[in-house]
Amino acid sequence: MGKKKAAPHLVEDGDLKRCSVCGYPFPPATPAVEAAFAEHLRKAHVPGQTSEDVNQAAFRVVREATKD
Repeated sequence: MGKKKAAPHLVEDGDLKRCSVCGYPFPPATPAVEAAFAEHLRKAHVPGQTSEDVNQAAFRVVREATKD
């Protein structure tokens, strides 16, 4: 039988928290890290996406977050 994947969650990585699925960083200065993570899940990890879709979505989220 296949293993059930764990639900995406925040993981500690030094001073950062990261998405357990794609590694997207959430700096400690981010207000309401849990709210930012929830928005990240809605935009980047839509149920039914393939792993390629998730990687593309993660790249888009990072690109949008770093735009000037």
